[in-house]
Amino acid sequence: MELHELPDLSDWRLIEVWTVEESALLWAGIDPMDHPQVRMVDLRKIVSAVQFKKASTFQRAIAEAICGGTLPFVEAWEEVSDYQNSYDKEVEFPDLPDHSRIIPYMTRLNQAAFIKWAQSKKMWSFRQQVLATAKQVGKALYIEDSATIIDIPTNVSVLTLAQPAYMDREHPCSPDELVAASEAWEAVTKNGPPKSNGKANRAAIRQYLDSHPEYKFFAEAAKERICTVSNWDKKGGATPTPKIRRNTN
Repeated sequence: MELHELPDLSDWRLIEVWTVEESALLWAGIDPMDHPQVRMVDLRKIVSAVQFKKASTFQRAIAEAICGGTLPFVEAWEEVSDYQNSYDKEVEFPDLPDHSRIIPYMTRLNQAAFIKWAQSKKMWSFRQQVLATAKQVGKALYIEDSATIIDIPTNVSVLTLAQPAYMDREHPCSPDELVAASEAWEAVTKNGPPKSNGKANRAAIRQYLDSHPEYKFFAEAAKERICTVSNWDKKGGATPTPKIRRNTN
């Protein structure tokens, strides 16, 4: 699977609640919108074997976390069978669904809660894994796990799936300075660090803030805080004032 073949899943950030099945597919780099009304088990011959395996593993992990009470749900459904028929039953909070009966395509969870849980488990998405194992080779990217050369420029911007909701400017709890710090850091590091010392890094961050009109409402003190937070190397600051030795004779 080549990096540029992965779908752009960024629009899914707009959907606050995902089903367990959708969450697993998205984390495996599969867009559920491309397969409407198709259950995961039926995707085995449609998507790549690697993505299908990951999606299946992710779905089981998510379902087990919900059933174990470590991942909260919005609503949960079970498939219940008796001697004569089977039917879907909603699980009322604070009860938890049974792992053998949970219905992944009906059980829903909050996007932010899922992403926080996935990060805590270090359950990286398929796209994150590909990006993390990518090595720059000239003007191409070498993907270790798939051993393929991707002939795309290294400065191509690739959208990742999981941007926290509080990084969305429209979110009511979004901190303006945190968003600006994140955007400034991404801008100055997308092609590698500008210099090898903290002073140059800070200058590059400040230049980015000053050259973009969306940050013009920030006060000087705010921009200084943003530069401090975004600077990953604190070296290169002001030279310490030398201590003066007094003559005690």
